[in-house]
Amino acid sequence: MASSISFVGSNGLMDVPAPPWIRTDAILFASWGQLLLAMIKHGAVETVRKGEQLSMKPAEFGLLIDGGLYATDSPPGNESRALLIDFLRRGDLFIPTISGNLKITLTPHCKTTCLIVREAALGAFKAEFETWDMCEPILCADMAQAYSQAVSASIGKDQDKIRRVLSIMASHPTAIDSKLGREIEAGKQLIRDLAGVQKRSATRAFRFLEDAGEVSFYGYKRLFYRGQQAHPQA
Repeated sequence: MASSISFVGSNGLMDVPAPPWIRTDAILFASWGQLLLAMIKHGAVETVRKGEQLSMKPAEFGLLIDGGLYATDSPPGNESRALLIDFLRRGDLFIPTISGNLKITLTPHCKTTCLIVREAALGAFKAEFETWDMCEPILCADMAQAYSQAVSASIGKDQDKIRRVLSIMASHPTAIDSKLGREIEAGKQLIRDLAGVQKRSATRAFRFLEDAGEVSFYGYKRLFYRGQQAHPQA
C-alpha cells in the first residue's frame, strides 16, 4: 500500500522540472511555479515501492518527484498482455485514465515518490490555480498521443517490441552509463510483460538481440543495453 503524508512547505520540491509540453508553451511555463505551489498546498506526497501499484481515482492527477512509474494499459504479467505506454520520470505530470475510459496502471520501477492531488482537494486546487483548465486537456492529449504511439509499435515484430521497451528503459534516469552500455535494473520477465510478448516468442527475440550485440543479461535482474550498432561500410 502506498504511504502518504500531507505536505506543508516546499521542502525542495520547487526545483522539480516542468514536463516538455509545459516547457514549450510560454504561457504554461510562466505558471509552472504557481502550479507547483498549488499542488504542494493541496496535494500529498506519496511513496510507492516495487511490487505495489499507485491507486488513483479518474479525476485525480500527480507529479512524479523521484523514481519511475511504468504506465501500462493493464498490470504487467496480466494474461491480457500489458502495453507499455510510457516510463514516467521526475517532472512528469500524469493522470490515471486516457480519454476518460481507458484506465492506466501505474507500477513503480523502484521506490518512487509522487505528489498527488486527491479527489477531495480538487475543488480547492482548481480555485487557486485556474490555469489548470488549460493544462488538463493538454496533459490528456499528451498521454493519449503516447498511447497511440504505443499501440502503433505493438503491431511490429516481437523483437522490435522488446527493443522498444529496452530503449525506453535505457533513456530513463534510473539507467546508469557503463562501459558495457546502459545498465538497467530489470529482468527478462518484466521486459517481456511490458512488451506484451509471449514467453516462447520472447526467448527467440532475446536470443536475436543478444547475438546482435544489442543487449547482455547478467543474472535475473540486470542487463546492459547498447542498442542497434551501426555497421561500417565495406
